[in-house]
Amino acid sequence: MRMARVLAVGAATMLAVSACASGNSGDGAEAAKKSVLHSALGQSVDTLLPADSNVGDNIGVDDVLFSGLVRYDIDTGKPYNYMAQSITSTDNKTWTIKIKKGWTFQNGEPVDAAAYARAWNAAAYGPNAFANNYFFDKVAGYDTMQGEVEEDDDGNVKVLKKPSATELSGLKVVDAQTLQVTLNSQFAAFPTILGYTGFFPMAEKCAKDLRACATKPIGNGPFKVTSWDRGQKLVAERWKGYKGAEKPSYDRIEWREYGENEVSWPDFQSGDVDLSAPPPEQWASAMNDPELKKRMVKRPTTALTFLAFPLYAGKPWTDPNFRKAVSLAIDVDTIIKQVAPGRYTRATGWVPTTVFGGRKNVCDSCRYDPAEAKKLLAQAGGWPKGKVMKIALGSDTTQEAIFKAIGDQLKLNLGINYSLVPSEEFFSLRSARKFQGPFRNNWYADYNLNENYLRPVYASGDPKKGNTNFGYYDKKFEAKLDEADQADNTADAVRLYQQAEDILAADFPTVPLYVSDSVTFYGDHLGNVKLNPFSGAVDLRILKIAK
Repeated sequence: MRMARVLAVGAATMLAVSACASGNSGDGAEAAKKSVLHSALGQSVDTLLPADSNVGDNIGVDDVLFSGLVRYDIDTGKPYNYMAQSITSTDNKTWTIKIKKGWTFQNGEPVDAAAYARAWNAAAYGPNAFANNYFFDKVAGYDTMQGEVEEDDDGNVKVLKKPSATELSGLKVVDAQTLQVTLNSQFAAFPTILGYTGFFPMAEKCAKDLRACATKPIGNGPFKVTSWDRGQKLVAERWKGYKGAEKPSYDRIEWREYGENEVSWPDFQSGDVDLSAPPPEQWASAMNDPELKKRMVKRPTTALTFLAFPLYAGKPWTDPNFRKAVSLAIDVDTIIKQVAPGRYTRATGWVPTTVFGGRKNVCDSCRYDPAEAKKLLAQAGGWPKGKVMKIALGSDTTQEAIFKAIGDQLKLNLGINYSLVPSEEFFSLRSARKFQGPFRNNWYADYNLNENYLRPVYASGDPKKGNTNFGYYDKKFEAKLDEADQADNTADAVRLYQQAEDILAADFPTVPLYVSDSVTFYGDHLGNVKLNPFSGAVDLRILKIAK
């Protein structure tokens, strides 16, 4: 089962960090001597196991708990070897990964070739139902590890047919520092994807008790989890045994978990939180405060928000003219200007230009033309008289304001009455295909390649059901992705992936809406505040706290 990593990002759930050189956790005199970051979690995460972490919050936490083979440059997003000494291939199909010596997990186990093979086998094993399972479908032997499973809305997995294998035949531990990976076919960009969370290593102790490690992870990164009171607070301490180059300069991170409709901005204003962003109604006052603007960082991200349709539900959703009519009826530029100025840029394609291979103006119907919208709606047979369009999204005050404006324009320009349906259960409802109307989706790059916005989001290999979340399938699209995977080099692959994006432009399965510009205000305790080139979250490894 494929599960696209789609996020709800906004002021209510935005990663926010506070810093107090004196510490204010209330954990006693020893804690008071430590420098502490106070951060926020807002997506109700229930696991920190990298193989099963696929939303912004647990990916962000795992980034300081684990280190992988590859990392991405904070300024350019380009991949570079981190735990990997080298990643080489003579045919783009069989890869040899040399791993640096001397690294250990936080329990003392070695981080070696076996640790990576162990993690990748666990992620690829179908009955585990891990969110990052599909990242391993290029490795030989993947199909034999899937079997047939059912997962209910509560995450309970029932194995209907046991897989015939428990390990990927394409993985071979040559020696302690060498892992050989054989893919099903050529994939020139294979090293690029290895920095993603799903490829992090796993300690043997974790493999023996995956459930325990979901909440008490054993990492190899600069911080180590010391406690997690689910729904309240997660705490990690700096780990002195860390071997990587990015050694943090502070002692502890405390993540507070925010509930539905809670925002961190009031805490920022009161001085209890040092990094945050205002909700829409307070955006103008924040931007007009000269003192605040001195302590603001901003950068374009790769976070693309798009409107999806329940293609599994039949007409009118399956008619491309209907979907294009919806797109042409929405004045995205005006909505951004009026609701969240300075925080988003109009999307004109299915891959942001901030990603390697992304292009401008791929989407011809990503513009405001209400007359053309009415014409296409008529050609599609119109909207059922008296029916209310239910627009689903996660619980997020900023996004609810934007999508209310979208609904208002659909009513104004197409005469469609609508209702917003925000829900904390958005992800499980989407996976279960419960939506009967359009719904918000968001995707940011796992790695710096246009392929990451195409195959994981739109491909399935299943002509009958299509992809999990909205039911899209196109034979030519998937054939073009396969052709691109087998290109001799990354440049040729990128060009072919762009041709696959052109097929999306013709089919128009979704409406690209906007790409986020991450904006964060910070307190004067902090320095070296830099934003991740993909997610726009603060890089917690390199953040500084004034003593």
